[in-house]
Amino acid sequence: MGDIARIFLEERLGGFVVTLVTDGDTALDCTRSHNFEAIVADYEMPGLDGLQLLRTLRDAGDDTPFLVCTGKSRHEVVIEALNAGADFYLQKGEDPLILFTEMKQMLVQAVTRRRTEKALAKSRNLLEEIIDFLPDATLAVDSSQHIIAWNRIMEDLTGVPSDRVLFRRQDFSENKIRHPEIASLIERVMILGEKANGTPGNPDIESRIITEEFRGHAGEDEAGDHYYRIMVSPILDSDMSKVGFIGSVRDITIQKRSEYALIESRENFRALVENNTDIVMRFDANGRHLYVNPAVAPYIPFPPEYLIGRTYKELPYSSRMATDWDNLIQDAINTGKPQEADISFKTPKGIVTLNWRLFPEFDMEGRIRSVLSISRDITYQREFEQEKQALLEQIQRNLGEFAILNDGIRNPLAVITGWLSMMDLQEKERSTLMHQIKQIDEMITKLDRRWVESEKVLGFLRRHYSIQACNPREYHD
Repeated sequence: MGDIARIFLEERLGGFVVTLVTDGDTALDCTRSHNFEAIVADYEMPGLDGLQLLRTLRDAGDDTPFLVCTGKSRHEVVIEALNAGADFYLQKGEDPLILFTEMKQMLVQAVTRRRTEKALAKSRNLLEEIIDFLPDATLAVDSSQHIIAWNRIMEDLTGVPSDRVLFRRQDFSENKIRHPEIASLIERVMILGEKANGTPGNPDIESRIITEEFRGHAGEDEAGDHYYRIMVSPILDSDMSKVGFIGSVRDITIQKRSEYALIESRENFRALVENNTDIVMRFDANGRHLYVNPAVAPYIPFPPEYLIGRTYKELPYSSRMATDWDNLIQDAINTGKPQEADISFKTPKGIVTLNWRLFPEFDMEGRIRSVLSISRDITYQREFEQEKQALLEQIQRNLGEFAILNDGIRNPLAVITGWLSMMDLQEKERSTLMHQIKQIDEMITKLDRRWVESEKVLGFLRRHYSIQACNPREYHD
């Protein structure tokens, strides 16, 4: 039969390469040294018979498709062969063409099925490895509510090893998972998984995904609440029928805390800026207003929101003033350095002087994304400084006049002293007049010392309180 099998399977029917052996022991040796896609064995062979060869291979874990041939129709042999793990049983007939055509069909079917099973097992193993190494805690559930995937991150999250949950129905009660809130989290995944369904005729994956955020306390050893993002999607077969679902849990605690911190920071910044008496504005890279605080309202002849989205050239200001202001903003953008100027212009409050400071703001890549400006009304400060300067100058003039006055008194006094020395006066009268002159001279000397001290005080005032020469840009047109 062996040579006939080779002729039909290799030549006439084609599609096979046949290796012939004449006994079961040799066949067993061949299976250990070569890989075959299928084995055809007679029920009766020298040495090991067909069923003995089959049992030996199956006991060794060899699942190569196996076909048993026999010349007799014995039902007990058929049952025994199938129970031993045979894929097919074929009874020999008189027409070899019919026999080997049927054998070919059985072998093709068995080999195709085994290849499919191996490919499916390989794909399943690959999928399990992918799920196991996902950065999110992931589980998968089949249509009978049995867990079919439970990765390492899920083990870490729940404290439950995969061998305790795989291919079992779970209630995820608190006594099985380390923290009650985590148990509630997994229960929520299961509930959302039941709700997840595919839409017939709609291949869009995004439409099938359910996303939800979960907030809970992770345990006594954890500080504060934890935040998780749940994502579930149905597992669909080729007919778009649901056969299970896959769910994942991502710890987004750091992200959420950062978001809340950013929101709080923004609110604090807004509260600080909104209640600031200084004018705070922000401009984009083109010099257009992005933000203005309420403090600007008394200084403009239109509502503050009218500024948003406009440059100064696009506002009802004179061309010279608008150009200068826009150029100052562009200087901060072009140089990447702070800019400062005192500007004086007409407002609904009258002529005011503002100290305008601009600070470029950079993005993460070091590019200028905006300009923050802070303007302070220094009108009264400048008026005070001007008055102070005028007072200091008046003191300087008074001291100068005082020095001249001292000299004016001391010179006539010296003349009077000279005349007294030449006059014929009694000693008592002369002594009385000279005493008076001496008192006047001492008073003038004291005044000189006070003048020197006053000059020192004036110098101190000038060093610490004098106004630096600075002329604001004036726009009164």
